[in-house]
Amino acid sequence: MKSRILALALFALVLVVMPARADLITFDDLTDNTIVTNQYAHVTFSAFGDERVKITTQAAYNGTKPNFICTGPVAGYIDCTENFVIEFDAAVQNVEFDALGNQTAVGGVFAKVDIYQNFVYTATFDMLVTQGNLDPDHQDLSAYSDITKLVFHSNTDGAGTGYDNLSFDAGVPVPEPASVLLVAVGLIGIGGLARKSRL
Repeated sequence: MKSRILALALFALVLVVMPARADLITFDDLTDNTIVTNQYAHVTFSAFGDERVKITTQAAYNGTKPNFICTGPVAGYIDCTENFVIEFDAAVQNVEFDALGNQTAVGGVFAKVDIYQNFVYTATFDMLVTQGNLDPDHQDLSAYSDITKLVFHSNTDGAGTGYDNLSFDAGVPVPEPASVLLVAVGLIGIGGLARKSRL
């Protein structure tokens, strides 16, 4: 009986402290002009009105070749200038991605992204051109924890912007206090049983 309780308590402890798992989406597994919605685990892509998030195959751009995402109308090809949303099924950490094709001067803001942490809007991040044109402008949101949604908007770049290499840590959901308390009580009980058996 004691060994079963010990095994159960250790299993619960492992679940509580299990590390996050990193995800990287390169979009290279989909074909040109595919509408991107829920093809990837833990994340959903959407746009507004007649726009959709679509795959574009552009081998000249220096993301992970050849694909990245842009916006575009349902019945047409990409325009890469419209607002879109990325939603995560649970809070994620260390979000990063590359922006491609910007013609804005290096150091300039080309678009903004609204950040939602635990389903509440908390900040707007200015996306800056770091290299421009064919080279990726890396965007690092790792200073923001527990991201559940990103809304991309206010793109002012004349050529529009594509996005590639979306990475994030999709961890085990943070345990509620009752679960942590239950594990703690179980471990205390195991300690008591072990002490009692030694006496």
